[in-house]
Amino acid sequence: MLPYSAVVLALYAVLFLPLVGTLEWAGWRLGATVPLSTIAGEQQADHKVLWLGNFKDYAAYKLERIKLVRPEVLLVGSSRCGQARAQMFRPYNAYNACLTAWPLEHIVDFVDRATSDRRPRVVIVALDYFLFGDWLASVWRKERTMDYRQGIDSYQRKLHDVVDFGVRTNWRWDTIKAAVTGDEYEPIDHNRLIGTEAIRGQFGFRDDGSIFVAPGYRLTSSETLAKGAEYVTSSFPGAQHLSDLQFRQLARLSELARQRDFSVVAVQYPFLKSATDFLDNDETYRPYSGLWRELRSEATAQRLSELGIRFFDMSRAPFAADAGNFFDPAHPSERGMLRTFLALLDHKDFQELFPKIDKKALAADLDRSAGEPFDLYH
Repeated sequence: MLPYSAVVLALYAVLFLPLVGTLEWAGWRLGATVPLSTIAGEQQADHKVLWLGNFKDYAAYKLERIKLVRPEVLLVGSSRCGQARAQMFRPYNAYNACLTAWPLEHIVDFVDRATSDRRPRVVIVALDYFLFGDWLASVWRKERTMDYRQGIDSYQRKLHDVVDFGVRTNWRWDTIKAAVTGDEYEPIDHNRLIGTEAIRGQFGFRDDGSIFVAPGYRLTSSETLAKGAEYVTSSFPGAQHLSDLQFRQLARLSELARQRDFSVVAVQYPFLKSATDFLDNDETYRPYSGLWRELRSEATAQRLSELGIRFFDMSRAPFAADAGNFFDPAHPSERGMLRTFLALLDHKDFQELFPKIDKKALAADLDRSAGEPFDLYH
């Protein structure tokens, strides 16, 4: 008789190895288990490719793109800057590494990794009032940490993503068969989709790092915009004062910039005007709007200046009254981001970092796409 252990191993081989093999094959076809460096290379060869996989892989994927793009201008931060396009900085080579870092600690960590070998000339950080709250920073540190190791745990997670893809599609055979046997394309710009989340949601990261907004989100944009201040205050809790603990992260960033010889620009991007009016004027919310008020103060401007950080608060930009510049109250659309950078070019301290940008050409881009909040550059 065969030893018990041999029987168990034989059963494992018969039952589980084929299952794992099938998952691996499906994962490769869906782009879930394809190395991120390979996906980065595909986008380098074809700009009509969108990738989106597990949230934890965003930063590792974007570091692979940075190795290939070698940007002069690097944008870093949360989803608030996700719609910035490389074309807005032409002729400078730019890459949007947003949606990789939420608390300031993660921003500095990502910039450290991204500039260790290939150093940009300018790093533009999305610096929002809510980043200076300790409670939110603690929550995001736990929930939104990126997976830089990409080891065996990552591989197991990606196999789970394949199963999750089936669950989220209600195991519809036609949907699954189409996804694993042929290429999938989103219906707006006809970009090819790679990754379980890209295929399921029909959106993802472009080759310049910007996020192509999902068709479903576009359809509900007007409904979300109507929430105004409620959307912003429920998404980003306030506090009475800017945290010195969070400010220390900016000191780390300043020292990193000094050591590696790049300039740091910090931008608070626009919010929809109905939200900023509430933050400015609502007396019942005043105990929670200290972060909002203090980030604009002269004292904070002085602290940032002493760190060598050029800060531009665009949160109340005049064009923020037009909902056509947003796809929800806290996220400027591509049009809104272009208008933000056009306005920034009116600031001497910003313009002198980008003397070659043709502002008239950017204004022409805006005029050509009148009425279009998304996909100005396709």
